[in-house]
Amino acid sequence: MERENNISVNQRIAGYRKLAGFTQAQAAELLDLKRNTYARMEKHGNPSPEMLKKLSELYRVSVSDLLYGSDSIESIRQNIPPLVFEQPSYSDLLPLSNLETNAIRIFRNLSKENAKKIVDCFNEIYAQDKGK
Repeated sequence: MERENNISVNQRIAGYRKLAGFTQAQAAELLDLKRNTYARMEKHGNPSPEMLKKLSELYRVSVSDLLYGSDSIESIRQNIPPLVFEQPSYSDLLPLSNLETNAIRIFRNLSKENAKKIVDCFNEIYAQDKGK
């Protein structure tokens, strides 16, 4: 793959993993890979198109950013999107359990109307729980 600013695809993948706060073992588990398979991909191999898509979803970046880069990791760190609830640190959020990952996958496939209902419900429960 082409390099931009002398950074390879594999180095960008490692950078995004570290930015997300994952260890190689955690990233491998979320991608249903063995840790050594993930480590080998990060160090030597070029990931398949399917794996690039999974990585882009996991690290919340575009496939294009993984392949070619567009911004520095530092500028990406400053533009992390806000969350619905209070702003915990990213280390509190990651890694997601398999249950959380599946819930997010289901949520992404809902209509906007139903997704809003879910968020409203979460916010109501969260407010009640916080008031205890």
